[in-house]
Amino acid sequence: MSAGKTYLKCKCPHCGAEVSYPDYAGGGASSCGQCGKTVLLPRAAAAPQPAPARPAAGPAPAPKPAAPPPASKPAPAVAPAPSASKPAPAPVKRVDPAAIRAVESKPGGGRAPFLRVCLWTLNIAIVLAVVVVLGNHLKNRPKPAEGEKNEAPIPSAPAAPAPAAKPGTPSPPAPATPAAPPAPVVPKGPKLIGDLKITQVALDQPKGAKGSRLVYVTGVLKNDSDHQRFGVRVELDLLDVATNKVGTATDYRQMLEPRATWQFRAVVTDRRATAAKLAGVKEDE
Repeated sequence: MSAGKTYLKCKCPHCGAEVSYPDYAGGGASSCGQCGKTVLLPRAAAAPQPAPARPAAGPAPAPKPAAPPPASKPAPAVAPAPSASKPAPAPVKRVDPAAIRAVESKPGGGRAPFLRVCLWTLNIAIVLAVVVVLGNHLKNRPKPAEGEKNEAPIPSAPAAPAPAAKPGTPSPPAPATPAAPPAPVVPKGPKLIGDLKITQVALDQPKGAKGSRLVYVTGVLKNDSDHQRFGVRVELDLLDVATNKVGTATDYRQMLEPRATWQFRAVVTDRRATAAKLAGVKEDE
């Protein structure tokens, strides 16, 4: 180390280690010998200039004293020579301060990772929502009916073209399509009086008719055939307590459809009647 060089010291703002540098390197930048990061090297502080003396106020201006000789600048502190145990100072490398300011973190730079995480979270939520909607759609889709085939019908092989007829040869007649056989006609059975069947014959006195003493013989007649019946008449015998016949009762219907039922109602003309029985069924020819 030459005797004409003056060394200054500063602390690394990153790791706190001391950095030694010559005074002419002040204002530049160097790398820390311990952490290797860039350190700005401060300049040596200049000594303050003494304030000029003011003239004393008096009745008469005093003669202006001679200006004192300029004070000499104090010599900068000389850094002690580095001991053998300390490493040699790192070589000074001038760095543009603008480049250092560009490297420093800008205000608001910590928001970028947070915004990136928010965007990733939003994208994942959208993908999950689409998957859930598609899953519900596939789950609720109606199933095909049993026996229904999903396969596409196999096209049949094209029919072989018919051989061309020779000129002058009459073409054979087209085969006639067989007619559908007629539906078999079921013949109706004969019209029998026994097909008119009567059930549930009984005496009935309507309720709620105030002061009425009318009594009816009721029953059900069924046309158990495929023929219409015209002029159907029901004849009933009225019996007393001793089952003796005391009178008759009749009811009439003009037409009765095939397989239809008729609920007849005949008036009882004798008060002694306590029961009734079928005497016969007649039909107009």
